[in-house]
Amino acid sequence: MARHERPVDPTAGPLSSFAHELRKLRVEAGNPTYRRLAELAGYSASTLSAAANGIRQPSLDVVLAYVGACGGDTAQWRQRWLELDKELRPTGSAGAPADPVGAGAAEPPSTVTAEDSPAPTPDGPTGTGGKAGTTHDRPVSALRHRKLRRRLVLAAVAVAGLAGMAAVVPMTQPKRATKGVSSAAAPTTTTACPATTTDAAFTAVTYGGGVHVRSEPRRDKEILYTIPPGCVVGLTGYCLGERIIDSTSQTPDIRWFTLAGGGLIASGVVHGNPPAGLEPSRCAGDRPGPASIAIAIAPDVTGPGRWRLSATGTHVEIVGFAAYYADDPALPGDRRWHQIGMTGTTTPPFDLTWNLDQLAAHPGPTTEIPVAAVACLGGGAPTDVLDVRVARPDGSSAAEALPLAAEQRLAARRSACLYP
Repeated sequence: MARHERPVDPTAGPLSSFAHELRKLRVEAGNPTYRRLAELAGYSASTLSAAANGIRQPSLDVVLAYVGACGGDTAQWRQRWLELDKELRPTGSAGAPADPVGAGAAEPPSTVTAEDSPAPTPDGPTGTGGKAGTTHDRPVSALRHRKLRRRLVLAAVAVAGLAGMAAVVPMTQPKRATKGVSSAAAPTTTTACPATTTDAAFTAVTYGGGVHVRSEPRRDKEILYTIPPGCVVGLTGYCLGERIIDSTSQTPDIRWFTLAGGGLIASGVVHGNPPAGLEPSRCAGDRPGPASIAIAIAPDVTGPGRWRLSATGTHVEIVGFAAYYADDPALPGDRRWHQIGMTGTTTPPFDLTWNLDQLAAHPGPTTEIPVAAVACLGGGAPTDVLDVRVARPDGSSAAEALPLAAEQRLAARRSACLYP
């Protein structure tokens, strides 16, 4: 299993926000390994990984190489880097930004406020070759680290003392709009968490830098107010919206929870899950749920012992893969469903390479293995939309879908969409 990078809090400051967006770009590109990015970018995997760790400001050359390897807009990211450089530059310092090409004056940086999009978990650096690039590193200030540590400690203390009750911590809420006045008036501050009401179907706990409550399940929609960390919030259900990377499990999630008092929060930024069997409901600006899925299996050209799994579907954004085999081929009666992996992209197909040589017990040369592709709403949130094919030893698959009994169908769904 690839080594996970340390989480990055996008609300901790401009450098952390910049690193978080770099990681998000990589996830949207299909989450390629840093070794693969190094092959495309011309920089080592460790250099590219360091660019997105949120500790030091990367050089412009490295950022543009990173973005280009991910298929991003290099002109846009040049401007972002210039804005970051301007914001991190000490007040009153002279000299132009350290841009070797020069791109004119940068606009003021946009305000970073939310933990609506937690950091994805890229694979750890594996490459060592490539050029080093110019250095333009500036460490995050010790004061910022102290503030972040203090905030996390306070959140942990608040959660420990809640015992299901609402804590008294700062929260930003909007003023009520008066007649003829826009509801986007400047927010006021209160000192109470939202009250958990009796009609809540389940609860969750906020953490990190706090959680934005939005009018629709998208990060570009209106922020109604912000809930600070350490609050127990009552939730009445959930609808489906923009895909967010869960900052705890590092898995994609399209669920947005409905607060008892109104408004939506992304599932990926709170601790808590709906009860089993609770179906998604409708909300303003939501997206349709998965309707169909199909899996294709073929030998992977990168080497023997590898299968390429590919899934397509209607209204599918997250796919989990699982295979049915025995840990010991000599004990076929002990077969069960094993998760292969889970992936989420903005557009299909959803591809995954399965290396059978890495299994504890390699299947025999004549063993046929059922493989399932399941449409997931997030980690631990499977749907009943799945396709199962029997894969042959050469990596090809049966033309017809494999029907499953209800018990096996449920087991395949749960395994495919597990939290890794």
